[in-house]
Amino acid sequence: MKIKLIFSLAVCFTAVSFSCIATASTLHKFAGYEMGYGTFKFAEKLDHKIVFPVANLTAGLAYQRYSIVINLSGSLSDAAVSEEEMSGTGRRQDNDLTIAYQLNKVASIFLGYKQGETNLLLINRDPAVVGGGQEAYKQNGAFIGANLNWSIEGAGKLGVTAAYAALQSDNLFIADGDGVAAGETLEIDDIGGEISGNSSGYSVALSWSMPMKGHFIFRTRLRVNQYQQDIDYLHSDNQTYHFNGVAESSTMLLVGVTSIF
Repeated sequence: MKIKLIFSLAVCFTAVSFSCIATASTLHKFAGYEMGYGTFKFAEKLDHKIVFPVANLTAGLAYQRYSIVINLSGSLSDAAVSEEEMSGTGRRQDNDLTIAYQLNKVASIFLGYKQGETNLLLINRDPAVVGGGQEAYKQNGAFIGANLNWSIEGAGKLGVTAAYAALQSDNLFIADGDGVAAGETLEIDDIGGEISGNSSGYSVALSWSMPMKGHFIFRTRLRVNQYQQDIDYLHSDNQTYHFNGVAESSTMLLVGVTSIF
């Protein structure tokens, strides 16, 4: 809660600062559109990685060494999903807001807030079996990181970004329905309902940009997110089960154009 409050105040302060200098010639505005492919992997819940086409909208302001950027991305169509006796479709959405400060011509630091959500619609492969329904994995929270950019004469600019995130997870799980046999232990796919947890991990990104005619810039980038979630689950037998280090990952490979005006 404290992190959210501090971040909200920082966003408000930055927004007010930018509005006060909006008439200055050194205030740069930019917007971009990118398309590509995304993936999502949650081995404890899904039999395989899901893949989907994705689009990303970017908009921001830059003044001297400061910048504020918002990214809105999501899948353009449903992805095929498989989970033991169930199959279905899935969609993914990721949004983030970042405030950055440029230390020098190469390095900058930033902090931000992100929201990510995967939504699934699952049905039993055997239509005679009752079950399935909506399943969702949501994450939101703050992140902090650094970015390095190198200008290459005649070849554009190469960028590397690394960030650490601490997130709140809100899950809606569907139990697989086969229960826990004698001698087995309760697993993630045996539990259902609204279940919260805490996730932490890192993201890394590699980008390359090249000036085009006018105020346009061509950009391509690859971003990889790797998180581990800790879940405490109170079972109907009044025993609490601890699932630690549950791995989730997502990637996006994007290509698009940004305009500076």
